[in-house]
Amino acid sequence: MSSAADSTLLSTLPARALLGRLLAVRASLIAGWAAGIAWLHWGLHIPMPLLPMGAVLLLMALFSLATAWRLRLDMPATQMEFLAHLLADLTAFAVLVFFSGGVTNPFVSLMLMPVVIAAISLRPRWVWLLAAVAGAYYGLLLLYYRPLAVADPVAAYGMHLAGMWFNFLISAGLIAFFVTRMHAALRARDQELSALRERQLRDERIVALGTQAALAAHELATPLATIQTTAHELAREFANDPDIGADCRLLEKQAQACKQILTRLAVRARDTAPATQPLDAWLNSLIERWQVLRPDARIELRPVHDRRDFTPPDGLEQAILNVLNNAADVSPRAVEFEAATGHEALTIDIADRGPGFSPEQKAQAGRVLFSGKPGSGWGMGLALTHATLERLGGTLTLAERDGGGTRVRITLPWTHPV
Repeated sequence: MSSAADSTLLSTLPARALLGRLLAVRASLIAGWAAGIAWLHWGLHIPMPLLPMGAVLLLMALFSLATAWRLRLDMPATQMEFLAHLLADLTAFAVLVFFSGGVTNPFVSLMLMPVVIAAISLRPRWVWLLAAVAGAYYGLLLLYYRPLAVADPVAAYGMHLAGMWFNFLISAGLIAFFVTRMHAALRARDQELSALRERQLRDERIVALGTQAALAAHELATPLATIQTTAHELAREFANDPDIGADCRLLEKQAQACKQILTRLAVRARDTAPATQPLDAWLNSLIERWQVLRPDARIELRPVHDRRDFTPPDGLEQAILNVLNNAADVSPRAVEFEAATGHEALTIDIADRGPGFSPEQKAQAGRVLFSGKPGSGWGMGLALTHATLERLGGTLTLAERDGGGTRVRITLPWTHPV
C-alpha cells in the first residue's frame, strides 16, 4: 500500500475507544509491576535494580498521562499511532523483563499481550511486524538478561510456579477484558452501519421518488390548467343549479390548489428562499390549503397565538400535510391539530381515532415502507416525513391515545438547519 494508506483512520473502532482500552491495560500492568518489584525487593529480600526499573515505570506513567491528555483532544487516530503505542508498551515490558530474570521470569509471556491487541485492532501487516518485534525481544532475552539473586533453588522454583499461576490469571483477565470490550464495541459499530445503510437506502428511494415527482409536475401543468378553465366555465353555466354548481366550484378549487402546489414546487427548484411570516398565519394558511385538498375531512383546530417571525424550512409543509392526510384516511372522526411553541422548539400534535399501530409498526415507522391501512398509506408518506424532519434536526414520534387512535408528534427546533 502507499504511504497515504498508512495514515488512514483505524478501520475497526474509533481511536478514542481503542486508545482508552489500551490505556486501561497499560495502567494495570504498571500497577502490577510496581507491586511485584516491591514484593520481591522488600518482601522476599531479593535485590532488584530499583533505579532503572523505577525509571521505566515512571516513563510508562508519564506516557499514560500523555495518552489520557491526547484522548481529550478531538483528533482522529491512525494505524501508525496505535502501532507506536503498542511498540512503546512492548519495549518497556521487554526492558523490565531484562532487569528481572529475562526468559526465566514467569511473566515474560505477557509480551504477547500487545500482539493480541494488535491482532484485534490493526491490519495484518502491522500485526506481523509487532509479532516479529516481540519474537526478536524474546530471542535477545534468551541471551542477555540480569538474573535474579535467589540463593535458595527450592524457593526459586516455588516462586517461579507461583509466578506462572499469577501470570496466567493476569493474562486471562486482560485478554478477556480487552476482547469482550472490543467485541461489544464492534457489535455497536455494526448496528450503526446497518442503520446507516437502511437510511441510505431510504434516501435513495426518496430521491428517485423526487425525480419522478418533478417529471410528473412538469407534465401535469397543462392538463391542470385545462381542468381549471373548464371547471370555471361549468360553474358559471350551472350557477343556478345548487348541486352541479357546487361540484363545479369544488372542482375549480381543487384544480387551483393543485396548480399552487406545482407553483411552489417550481419555486423550490429555483432555490428561492421561502417568505418569512408570522407563525400563526403560516399554520392557519397550511390548514386552509389542506381543507381545500380534503373537503371530506373534518379537523378540530386548537389555534396557536404566536406572532413571532417564522421561515418554514423546505419540506416541512409537505411533511405536516402527509401526516394530516394519513390521519384523515384512518379516522372516522375529526382529526385534532394542536401546535405549541416554546423557547427551543415548535411542537405539532396530530391525533386521530384510527386503528393505531402495532409495536412492530411503531418500531419501523418512517424507516421502511409499510402500509398501516388496507391498500395504501403510512408508507412512503411517513418515510418522507421522517426523512424531512431528520434532515431539519427534528423528530417524529408515534404514541397511542386514550380511547383508541394515534397521536403523531412533530418536534422542530427553532434553530433548525436549512
